[in-house]
Amino acid sequence: MEHRLVSAGDYLIESSGEHRIFEALLLTCVGVAIYDKIARVGGLCHILLPDSPGLENSWQPRSYASSCLGFFVDDLIKSGADAGRLEAVVAGGALGIPFSQYDLNLDIGGRTCECVYRFLKDKAIPVRKSETGGCFGMKISVETATWQVRITPFFHPDDCARQIVKPTPENIRDAIVKAKPIPQITIKLIRLMHGGNYDMQEVADEVSRDQVLSAKVISYCNSALISPYRKIDSIDRATLVLGEIRLLEIVISTSLQDFFEKQEGGYSLLRGGLFKHALAVANLTKVIARKIEGLDVQTAYTAGLLHDIGKIVLDQYVAASRPMFYCSQRDGVADLISIEREAFATDHQKIGEELAIIWNLPENLGEAASLHHYPERAVINPELVHAVYIADLLSSWFMAGVEIEKINTARLAQRMGRLGLAVEAIPEIVGNAPWYEMMYM
Repeated sequence: MEHRLVSAGDYLIESSGEHRIFEALLLTCVGVAIYDKIARVGGLCHILLPDSPGLENSWQPRSYASSCLGFFVDDLIKSGADAGRLEAVVAGGALGIPFSQYDLNLDIGGRTCECVYRFLKDKAIPVRKSETGGCFGMKISVETATWQVRITPFFHPDDCARQIVKPTPENIRDAIVKAKPIPQITIKLIRLMHGGNYDMQEVADEVSRDQVLSAKVISYCNSALISPYRKIDSIDRATLVLGEIRLLEIVISTSLQDFFEKQEGGYSLLRGGLFKHALAVANLTKVIARKIEGLDVQTAYTAGLLHDIGKIVLDQYVAASRPMFYCSQRDGVADLISIEREAFATDHQKIGEELAIIWNLPENLGEAASLHHYPERAVINPELVHAVYIADLLSSWFMAGVEIEKINTARLAQRMGRLGLAVEAIPEIVGNAPWYEMMYM
């Protein structure tokens, strides 16, 4: 049976009678299943925000309840559903823990739910089941063979009953020494870009010499996500079609895809979860950087991509200690750093700092990896670290369920203010990120 994960800002429809399971992972986002059981047509919609915050965000209409649901229902009817027989199930729209007064004031999930319910009422589509609000993430699953819809929490109480295995300091030190390094091609590209005077032809030559990476990059560039209409058959051609900055982002992201382990069981709650989170933070940091004078967009993207390198070392131990992580997330412990320190007497920031030194990464990238939970402590490039913090938080809200993450929002307004941004700018930032690409890469 095929399982298909529905990205934030997208929907999937089944009308062929095939037996599939559509799933969406929800925290702030809202999942809406709509189906016609008799026609055996239905689908699942994963909505980010209630409505578009401005004209510049209108290029992603599937991200907003105000526009997405209309397209969704129209496509269901075109696929054979009868408008008079449609039924719906709604889930998500939570605040998340820990939350602050800013979360309550924004209440993005709550406002998205209101928009969804209003649309369904206007279209006379009955809601057969609804689990919205609260403080915890959930998964909505739709079986297309029967159109049964299940809503389940990310974490279960039984998880807390298992034994916790804590590594010794020697185990942690040994894991740091043996940590799989970032690919050399990635480090070389980062250093070239960090210098500022790189030659794009030199970059293209470096990538072309790595046959595996070159093939992956060209394949991705030819996907429907990037360039569905123009054939790209070389790195040089990719540079012409996509531009230098976009190609560099794709090259660095692709080169790191295997570095972030693909299995689930540690921080990752699904296959490739660590990489999907890193990619989301990279793109959100880039969106934020465009708003901050003097903050380099390429550096911002790379800092977001590498911010969680310390988790690579701790991942194997998180797998053994997952019950404690589940319980701590549910019981209101301040943030992930506190949970890690309780379990391991260290955290992924400290380990990220050590790895950045071992791999000789630029200092500003090492600072982002070591202080993104406490950006006010940054001295090399405080704006960059604050941008990564905000992006990390937004990724945990709007791409929930891909990895274990918990970020304290108590100082969110102050930290956004450090960049000259108001909390009210969050919908605009979120609306400008390419969620479809981030989830399906």
